[in-house]
Amino acid sequence: MKFGAVQGRSYTEAMRSKPLRLHRGRWSKEAIGAALGLALALMLVAPASANHPCDPPNVIPPEVCNMDIFTGERPMQLPLGWSAFVIYGNPEFIQDQHTFFGGYNLTIASTSPFKAGIYTQVKVTPGAGYRASISWGAPNYPDLFGRQLGIDPTGGTDPNAPTVIWGPMHWGEGRILNYPPPDVNIDVRARALGDTITVFFLTDHPQTASYDLILVDAIALYPDESAPAVEPPPTATPTPEPTLEPTPEPVVAAAQMQIAAAPPPTETPTATPTATPTETPTATPSATPSPTHTPTATPTATWTALPPATSAPLFSAARAQVQAESLARSLDPNHLLLLGGFGFGGALFFGASWGWMRRRRKHPHS
Repeated sequence: MKFGAVQGRSYTEAMRSKPLRLHRGRWSKEAIGAALGLALALMLVAPASANHPCDPPNVIPPEVCNMDIFTGERPMQLPLGWSAFVIYGNPEFIQDQHTFFGGYNLTIASTSPFKAGIYTQVKVTPGAGYRASISWGAPNYPDLFGRQLGIDPTGGTDPNAPTVIWGPMHWGEGRILNYPPPDVNIDVRARALGDTITVFFLTDHPQTASYDLILVDAIALYPDESAPAVEPPPTATPTPEPTLEPTPEPVVAAAQMQIAAAPPPTETPTATPTATPTETPTATPSATPSPTHTPTATPTATWTALPPATSAPLFSAARAQVQAESLARSLDPNHLLLLGGFGFGGALFFGASWGWMRRRRKHPHS
């Protein structure tokens, strides 16, 4: 029976539901001896303590490495110091109690495909080399689970980031995943670029058989100066900066050209009001076009009764001025100029006539 095959229950619960029964008379001495020998071998191979992989020189705190303390409620129960990530699917993160090292462990389980994992951030020495290692990664269907470790030397928490350095992905048999090569080993190495690095554990489960699960425990980080140098990849960040700078320049230049070209047309309307003083010819009535009524006086100029005619209402200066103004408004400036010329000539003629008459009155016989 593959462990974890009972849906919705942990491996430990599934195993407890069917306890092993021993029947008398069915075990030979040879079988009992073989069982005792296997038990002794396991005792010799097993670690001296439950958190042996988490002891120094491991730099992940022991309470984080050995996963004996959990927080949260199902379906999101996580060991202390660890955070979950899910790339796709809907897996459960469960506190379980089935690990090679004793105590508790994390179980990731689902009835459908998923790709998910956990990560933790660790304080380290900048520039130093480190190796991430997992001691227990046991699935109930080994061929359906890929297992992989990753390190982000920048301390980032995104498993999809290009800064994450991933180790080999292991499929198939293998529950302890840090045997000395060429046995199963998915350790990964990297050098810290700062004072914090992030350790990732990823499991890929693209197909499902029933209630599928993987048991996880004892993920450690050891100093390892054989780790290769890491070059920071933020070389792509300077490229967007030059593309943004040139764009405002033509806009500013075009705006300046528009501003420079704008003032000439604005000055043209200011010159137009100067044409309004052309109505000043209204002052030309000072030439008193009133002499236009002189033809009425010319027939009476020879009569002796001329003096009393000065007081007659035939000629009114105010009325003549009003008529002259209305005539000036109705006439074209050229016509008004011509009329003024005639008026001026008439005034000269009237003045000459008046002088001549006055002279005759003083010298009647001359």
